Amino acid sequence: MKRIETRLSAPLIGMGLLTVAALLLMLFMIAGRVDEGALKHDEALVARGLQARTGDIQRVISPQTTWDEAVEHLDNRFDPAWARENIGAYLLGQAGFDLIFIVDQHDRPLYAEKAGLETSPDEYQPYAADLGPVLAQLRAAERGLARPTGPRADGGLVSRPVQVSALEDINGATYLITASLVQPDFGKALIRNPRAPVVVTALKIDALFLDNLASRFLLKGIHLHRGDATNQPNDAHVPLRDLSGRIIATLDWAPVHPGQRLLRKAVLPILLVVGGLVVAVGILARRSRKIAEGLIASEARAKHMALHDALTGLANRVLFEERLRQAIDGLSRRRGAVAVLAIDLDRFKAVNDTHGHAAGDELIQIVAKRLAALCRAGETVARLGGDEFGVVAVDLDPRGAAAAADRLVAALSAPVDLSCGTVFVGGSIGIALIDHAEAHVGAVEAARRADVAMYRAKEEGRGRYCFFEAEMDSALKARRGLEADLRAALRDGGVWVAYQPQVDAIGRVVAVEALARWTHPTKGAISPAAFVPLAEDCGLIDDLGRLIMRRAFADSRRWKDLKVAVNVSVLQMRQPDFPEQVAEILRETGAHAHAIELEITEGALLGDDEATHDAISRLRKMGFSLALDDFGTGYSSLSYLRRYPIDKIKIDRSFITPLGDDKEAGAVVAAIVRLAKALHLSVIAEGVETDEQRQRLKDIGCAQAQGFLFSAPVAADAIDALVAEGGRVRLTAEA
Repeated sequence: MKRIETRLSAPLIGMGLLTVAALLLMLFMIAGRVDEGALKHDEALVARGLQARTGDIQRVISPQTTWDEAVEHLDNRFDPAWARENIGAYLLGQAGFDLIFIVDQHDRPLYAEKAGLETSPDEYQPYAADLGPVLAQLRAAERGLARPTGPRADGGLVSRPVQVSALEDINGATYLITASLVQPDFGKALIRNPRAPVVVTALKIDALFLDNLASRFLLKGIHLHRGDATNQPNDAHVPLRDLSGRIIATLDWAPVHPGQRLLRKAVLPILLVVGGLVVAVGILARRSRKIAEGLIASEARAKHMALHDALTGLANRVLFEERLRQAIDGLSRRRGAVAVLAIDLDRFKAVNDTHGHAAGDELIQIVAKRLAALCRAGETVARLGGDEFGVVAVDLDPRGAAAAADRLVAALSAPVDLSCGTVFVGGSIGIALIDHAEAHVGAVEAARRADVAMYRAKEEGRGRYCFFEAEMDSALKARRGLEADLRAALRDGGVWVAYQPQVDAIGRVVAVEALARWTHPTKGAISPAAFVPLAEDCGLIDDLGRLIMRRAFADSRRWKDLKVAVNVSVLQMRQPDFPEQVAEILRETGAHAHAIELEITEGALLGDDEATHDAISRLRKMGFSLALDDFGTGYSSLSYLRRYPIDKIKIDRSFITPLGDDKEAGAVVAAIVRLAKALHLSVIAEGVETDEQRQRLKDIGCAQAQGFLFSAPVAADAIDALVAEGGRVRLTAEA
């Protein structure tokens, strides 16, 4: 029996040794690839950082050179005192330039500053040859400019900054040179000479510059090597080239070797584990071995599932909070702060509602991969639930946190290709920085601060990031107070319905559109642009929609000869019992369906499923007429006209506003009107504000219109009075 066991064990031991060798070889290969990838990533990051620094310098200079005052004091007449204060002193204070020159139309020096001290313009001559290529390229760009002849009629800017930046070798040192053309901004002063003056700056790539770069990108051993240093294999390199493409210096630093660190940590454990497995194979029976391996695998899966999100594989909220707690507890051992980033997708709900949960899950997975790819090793990326993500990063200052957030915002704003098509979502990011002075702040409070900053980013327009500030807490409380006030207004009658007339070609009112209005007891009138999104965010949009519909239906009984148009939201159309809800409101109010026109946006029809078709069909059978709102803004509006029993189309205001100024807009409106007539549909234009727009619509053949030219939205009593006076609005042309 022992001989049989020996004969069985020998091949197994051999297989174990071969496995060890294969694993070690694979580990060495993986480590090499990881190091190579990290090196390329760092080199690309530093190269982009230099480009960003160049852009920052140009943005510092351009307000001082693209300026009517600069034209007046540097071109029309040269004012040394003005140049000293607004060019020399200002630019030195903003960016600490080593050299600042102003040259005239003949490239002769007018002003010179060196090392922060004003000097003779003759000081320019030793640098003229080195600065010449940058100046020559700027002059070439100047020749292609069309000079402004005066202020614009609309009061806008008449010039854009014209600047050229390049790295140059000057007296054995590397400088970042920027030449900026003096131009007017609003055209109150104009260049009188054939060529404009130029402001030339030079910033030396010195130890301070390199220290700032090293701090921003966490580089070690950074230094500048004259000439090409790419043949030195132990350093990472970014070549610095002049305008001709010649390498004048190389930026070198000691690269990190994550692969080697992984190798050093993993080799011994792998050897021990594999050796133990080989011994176990020879000792244990096959059945017991399989049972043990099954138990180990089950435990690993259970542990992973407890700490990771099932959909994306990222850390879940439990692991996120644990990593955040560990990072805050370890602040005393680190130099930088702990950054907590709260990330929320901006238009995820629209994708989920439009394309279904499968598309939403696919979108979440793609976003998770993008976030994980952009974060550094050691940073924790987590999915906190729904479309919320979080990042914990250590050893960051505010500038580093802002740079990381910039990268994430850019990645989230890029288009996402899903199985159902391409979508655009974007994301809002809140950042909370916890430094040594706030080490007492717990993980829960740190995450809450990031959430507060994220909501501020959403309020400021979305697709951006915000740092947490103490006053944001009070702003959040104010928003929650407004939400509570909206709930009370929906309950107590603070939300009311205004009606905007819809008129025919001779100004006779043929219908009115019901619009939501909210009069706050202390704040006065609240714009729908503010409270409708608030209602969507806090789950009140359904209550708001039913309230407007109920009051509009009731008011429709007051005007026998007028139709009342009522907007239907996407959320209402998505409800399976929506037709039953409408029928119930009809019974409650005693309204007649033939007096009501339901305005449905394209978003409500995007599902194009059986439920949507059934809801539309049932509403038509009740007697409602249907209008397709915001026509022309979606990619599939024409197809909806064929698939659904639409009675009217409303031309979106974006096509009406440019009428009279834009021939293409007129052509589009005319095409929509012809299409409506060909399909035997009525058509109305919304957003009419000028008599010229009304006349153009009349010439095109659009019989009905709506907008502030005829009337602002008014209370139901005002519509009563209008009907009593003959039901005709006074047009501008009649005034």
